[in-house]
Amino acid sequence: MPDWPTTIRRGCLGHCPACNGAPIFDGYLKVHDKCSSCGAPLGEMPADDAPPYIAMLVVLHVLALFIVLFYKADFRPGLVLSGFLLFLLALLCMAALRVAKGAVIGILLKLGMRRERV
Repeated sequence: MPDWPTTIRRGCLGHCPACNGAPIFDGYLKVHDKCSSCGAPLGEMPADDAPPYIAMLVVLHVLALFIVLFYKADFRPGLVLSGFLLFLLALLCMAALRVAKGAVIGILLKLGMRRERV
């Protein structure tokens, strides 16, 4: 396994954290069972609740800044602009979720944590 920054960066980019040779995801958020290049057990990483929490934490801090600036400047967006901002927020959350899930899988792979089989 490479060092921590390399592992996290590869995960954020959606590549295998161990070898950088194959993608982590089989679709939008579905993870491959194993890396097709090095055989790393990507599907056994318990990345369940951490990625949505991290994505919401980051995106909602950015959103809070805009809300404060809107109300500080006495700016009230209309219906069309509000709809556009909600759409933009949804896209930002979806992008952040994929990046956060890749990073969490990289961290868990580096730590050697696997999902328990029952």
